[in-house]
Amino acid sequence: MGRGPPAPSLKSGSAMHTILGRIWHTSIIGNLVAGSLVVLPFVLTVLIIGWAINWIMAAFGPGSWFGDILTTGGEAFIGPQREWLAFLIGAVIVLIILWAFGWAVRTRAQRTLQHVLDDVLTKVPLFRAVYRPVSQVVRLFAGSNPDLTGLPVVMCRLGGAQGVDVPAFLASAQPFEVAGEQRLLVYLPTSPLPAWGGLVLVPESSVIPVPDMDADALIKLYFSFGVLAPETIPRVTEHIEKERAARKRREKKPADAAE
Repeated sequence: MGRGPPAPSLKSGSAMHTILGRIWHTSIIGNLVAGSLVVLPFVLTVLIIGWAINWIMAAFGPGSWFGDILTTGGEAFIGPQREWLAFLIGAVIVLIILWAFGWAVRTRAQRTLQHVLDDVLTKVPLFRAVYRPVSQVVRLFAGSNPDLTGLPVVMCRLGGAQGVDVPAFLASAQPFEVAGEQRLLVYLPTSPLPAWGGLVLVPESSVIPVPDMDADALIKLYFSFGVLAPETIPRVTEHIEKERAARKRREKKPADAAE
């Protein structure tokens, strides 16, 4: 009878383990990891910029409906023979128009133009439901609406006393009753785009005011993935500790009175 294939030698496995151990101890892997971590931010930046350029070109470049409009505008100056040059000329014309419009809205005409757009678009049924919330969010993060940038910043406690504190906006100071309990409406932003957050109704006791932090600081915190937290978190933490101490004193007084 024939014999099967020879079993793998334990010595070869042990030798491989020894080789890998030597490679690890000579810091070859560690150096590769360290070098990769140094280059990784640059590589990710290039990939993100490349993705953004490809997305913009697919949405607004030649061949898209918007790109065709730009190309048609450029062809009015140089003719239809050079598509890319016509597209670039059309894009430059649009940028000049946007720059002029931006210069106009930064002057005293800003309020007037905003009111005109609001009055016109909020009367159109198709635009009304979308334009109003979108314009409010855009002006919030552009800092052009004092009512919105004045939204109070709070810490929203989730999970009870041993839970987590989430930096958030108090969307409405008016309490709402849910199943017989008083709740506050809080907007929880997300990183890196604070506008992609969500609304939650939480108990009043879970909302801790943070008067030392404004909307700009909170937006900066989320845009930076928390990297800029030292500029705001120390002050926030100090205020939270004061609020917790004051709350404990308020809770202790009824207990002492009952005794």
